[in-house]
Amino acid sequence: MTLSQLKTFIAVAEDGSVRAAAERLHVSQPSVSGSIAALSDEVGVALTERDGRGMKLSPAGEVFLPHAREALGLLVQGTRMAQSALAKEQATVRIAAVYTAAEFVLPMLLRAFREAHPEIPIQLEIGNREHVLELLESREADIGICGRAPDDGVYEGLRIATNAHVVVAAPDHPLAKLEQIALRDLGSETWLVREEASGTRRLVDEYLAGALITPPKTTIGSNSAVAAAAMVGLGVGVVPLVAVGHQIAAGSIVQLDVVPSPPSRDWFALLPVRRPSPAARVLADFLTQQ
Repeated sequence: MTLSQLKTFIAVAEDGSVRAAAERLHVSQPSVSGSIAALSDEVGVALTERDGRGMKLSPAGEVFLPHAREALGLLVQGTRMAQSALAKEQATVRIAAVYTAAEFVLPMLLRAFREAHPEIPIQLEIGNREHVLELLESREADIGICGRAPDDGVYEGLRIATNAHVVVAAPDHPLAKLEQIALRDLGSETWLVREEASGTRRLVDEYLAGALITPPKTTIGSNSAVAAAAMVGLGVGVVPLVAVGHQIAAGSIVQLDVVPSPPSRDWFALLPVRRPSPAARVLADFLTQQ
């Protein structure tokens, strides 16, 4: 089993065809097909299967994919750490954070960390929860910051802060000045929600399902955009309080007094259970103490 075979397998999985994988890797199509065949022979099962004119992973290939990504990522991580050791420098901590954490939670924390550990460089990438977990899985990130820790045993979840959520609406919304609004009475309101891969979207779906209501929904790509849309009267939405506290204080958006209120979550730092980066461990421990 070679690095080239793993890279080729991952490229086919992500691009969906031998041709696309060959173009990405700058090799011939027969080379891609040969690598996949050799890898399948070594694993002992077919990892791919035909899908029309393209190629998709077999059930065995779907199971093998996260392990291939992790193996390749570990080798990349090991290379970075070895090079840093030679240069007598700390390896860069690659952080993957969900949008709201990156915008409103991490800036001050990372500033304090840099002051405490100026020897550890920091790199930050932002995305939704699904993207954060993909980067951790492939070891393209050393530590993840998101609002819910997976329970699969792959990651260690360290609580770093409380993540309260609120229902918001425009200041002139008919319910803006009412108290004790029953959630079930908002079933006819348009709810502004995040995309399916978002942790906030899952929270909202569970919140509404608990009240046995299925209101109309408009999908919007970030919590800040949800708040902006609610502010101009496009609907109501659930957003992290940290993202809209300043707007509520300024009166540009209102927090509806809904009963029950949305559930609170915690912000977590996620570290791989297997071979976490030492520098990422330093950062995670620092965050839990703030």
